[in-house]
Amino acid sequence: MMRTRLVKIGCTILFLVLPGLAQEHRWAGRTLDNLEWQIHQELAALPFHGVFDTLRFEVQDQTSVLSGLVLRETVKENAERAVRRLDGVAIVVNQIEVLPASRADDAIRSKVYRVIYGKQPLEKYGTRAMPSIHIIVKGTYVTLEGVVDSEADRNTAYLRALQAAHHVTNNLRVAPER
Repeated sequence: MMRTRLVKIGCTILFLVLPGLAQEHRWAGRTLDNLEWQIHQELAALPFHGVFDTLRFEVQDQTSVLSGLVLRETVKENAERAVRRLDGVAIVVNQIEVLPASRADDAIRSKVYRVIYGKQPLEKYGTRAMPSIHIIVKGTYVTLEGVVDSEADRNTAYLRALQAAHHVTNNLRVAPER
């Protein structure tokens, strides 16, 4: 009798405490719900998605809108396929743009990559599984996308990119302190 009562009390406490223990999914200063987190993880794990691509998404009801700029058509296709198969997604609107092939843009990508990731303090961002500073080049115009740890790193990345390209837009965000 006493044992049954303890089990009931334990189960009640467990059901009251579990919602508070649920993992909070945070990325780039935003709290993501479970579906958004799943989409984020799927996009981050895409094969051939790299430092010269940027992918974004929005979720409204059961519709996911994908956007961004990528070097390969396969990344665009794989992104749509990965998100489409998730529970909770009924419609995928794929607005991802595939960048045109350009030797001039390729040369700028290489230069900007070297000046940003080549030495401290930004070198650390390039050693992560997915580098957090993305270098998007379209028509010789450079856009920096992603998340860095500090305003100093944000400014350093911008100034270094200006060493390798004439037109640079700095869309880097600073992650909030934990």
